[in-house]
Amino acid sequence: MSPKKHGSHGLSFEAFVELVNGSFLDIRYKGVAGVSHDPTSYDASLRLDQQRVRGIGHCAVGRQNFRAKQRIAAGWHQNIVDPNLPTNTAAYNRHEPLLEFDPGDFSDFTRKVAVIWNIDLGLEGGLL
Repeated sequence: MSPKKHGSHGLSFEAFVELVNGSFLDIRYKGVAGVSHDPTSYDASLRLDQQRVRGIGHCAVGRQNFRAKQRIAAGWHQNIVDPNLPTNTAAYNRHEPLLEFDPGDFSDFTRKVAVIWNIDLGLEGGLL
């Protein structure tokens, strides 16, 4: 799995994830670096049958919903979507802060996300 050029300054990758035990599902691990040397522009997603069920990204400024409850804290966060819940419930789409998450470059980001999501990249020396 090697990143490809994405635009003039970015990188991207996409890899199919195989289950250790279980039947085949369309699970993909995708990542994008908007600006390859800026970790705050990195974003990763785990997609189940084309639907995003997990994501990790950076939010420079915390965002709130219309009721002024904080939904996304500033900094790195993990987005967890449960497609089994109704879309109008708060638990359907949660954003949990990742306080200890601090990637150095895109390769480091990709590895750290894989560890959080328990994905074996099968890499001995490195991603890039």
